[in-house]
Amino acid sequence: MAFIPPTGSDTIPFVIKVNNPYGGTTKAPTIKAEFWKEGEQTSSAGHAATVTQLTDLANSTPAPTPPASPVEVKGTIPVSSSDKPTTASGKWTLKVTVTPDGATTPVDSKETTFEVKAATRVNGASVSPNPVTLKSGKEVDVFVAFELEKSGDEKVTDVRLESKSYDDYFSLSTGLETDGKSYHDSAAFDYSTSTGSWQLKITVTRGSKTYSFVKGFEVRKSGSSKATSKIKMTASPTKVKKGKTTKLSGKVYRGSTGWNKKIMKLYFKKKGSSKWSFVGYVGSNSSGKFSKTVKPKYTGYWRLSATGTSSTYGSYSNYKLVTVK
Repeated sequence: MAFIPPTGSDTIPFVIKVNNPYGGTTKAPTIKAEFWKEGEQTSSAGHAATVTQLTDLANSTPAPTPPASPVEVKGTIPVSSSDKPTTASGKWTLKVTVTPDGATTPVDSKETTFEVKAATRVNGASVSPNPVTLKSGKEVDVFVAFELEKSGDEKVTDVRLESKSYDDYFSLSTGLETDGKSYHDSAAFDYSTSTGSWQLKITVTRGSKTYSFVKGFEVRKSGSSKATSKIKMTASPTKVKKGKTTKLSGKVYRGSTGWNKKIMKLYFKKKGSSKWSFVGYVGSNSSGKFSKTVKPKYTGYWRLSATGTSSTYGSYSNYKLVTVK
């Protein structure tokens, strides 16, 4: 099943059988794949698709003894969230041509059409109330609602309300209403619930793909005059050779402005491990901006922590994965 991703880009795999790809030679043939989106004329130049050489055939020459015809050609077609879905008026078209080594004329050309369905969408996601105001000795009911726009075999596999800074979350049900698209559930927050930035996270699976949709909201305490804080961090580059460095930079906020001269703790977690290790300290300037150069030994995650004060809540930054080659 082919469909458009809700965000970013993806690929659509294809397998097509061709006859007599070697044309009497024992060398790898030239394989070309191109495609046309709905509404595009196949008489015009197509978009390039990525081709994997014939099954069980090395990409070297001379090639092994050719298998019997027909043989399979595999590849992928790029697709992005900006593409339009197929309508009843037509479909996408794929064309694969195979030309034997040294030949100028293809020995086989296969053309096929296929449907590309609309992207999975989550509409009208809401958290009420927003902000959530916690009250001492009382529970606050937090209501969640959204609508799943289905275009295939989508299933809601996880719904949760989670803190962006702490390991604090509420798991909700995954069932839809009887109309098959509407969702409603709630969770009870008490005074011990973490404050700060939270998000509603909806996880949907479709075929072999998994997508997450998020909606942010705030949690506060009644009568508190404390300001919230947050840390935004980037890593550049995110892929480094062993012995090379990467720069962690960003900004720490107190409320909506930069947190002046804030000293933060830097942590690292090796990929595959569950333990965070303290690495050192990082300080911000007068506008809240910070920068730290590190030399990773292992592939893993980095994050910063801003300790709370009597007037400001603490927070953690987002995680950043740095791969060491």
